[in-house]
Amino acid sequence: MASMETVEVNEEGLQALSRTWGVLLFTGLLSIVIGIIVMVWPGKTVVVVAVLLAIWLVVSGIFEIIRGFGRGLSGGMRAMLFITGVLSLILGLFAFRGFRLEDSPLNAVWLLALFVGISFIFRGVSQLMQAGEYKEGRGWNIFGGIVSLLLGIILIVTPADIALLAWVFGLFAVISGILFIVSAFQVKSLAKA
Repeated sequence: MASMETVEVNEEGLQALSRTWGVLLFTGLLSIVIGIIVMVWPGKTVVVVAVLLAIWLVVSGIFEIIRGFGRGLSGGMRAMLFITGVLSLILGLFAFRGFRLEDSPLNAVWLLALFVGISFIFRGVSQLMQAGEYKEGRGWNIFGGIVSLLLGIILIVTPADIALLAWVFGLFAVISGILFIVSAFQVKSLAKA
């Protein structure tokens, strides 16, 4: 028989949760839209795919850093959110810089694929850590963490294949978007409770 746990959250914590759910929802919706766009037009242009990936890295990095300031996080979770966010932000900005390389447009995409792969691996580890720390959403976090790790490894092993990069990123963005939206509504329901 399942037991019910009571979680005590003060009024300040509830206000913080109610503000966070919108950030999670926005990130999820943006991830899904970008993921679908990338999968619908994977071969249109190398630069467009790389720009979309760089935008996603910058936006998700900023939101990971914002989440790191949330209340009720353990020191390890807070550190992982900051590390993941800063790494994504730096890699996204570095990718934008790579688009100006006139030697070969594939240089920027190749570098970006490696950076995205590394970022996915960090995100996967972060989600698996979160799954170990919190019961709520544990299954989704384990699923998301494993998917992130696998996609990161695929990108690092085959970074020069732009079609694969587009599909891996698109799939990851859609799955991440769904997970962010699920988390947003879980946080919103906790704030209302």
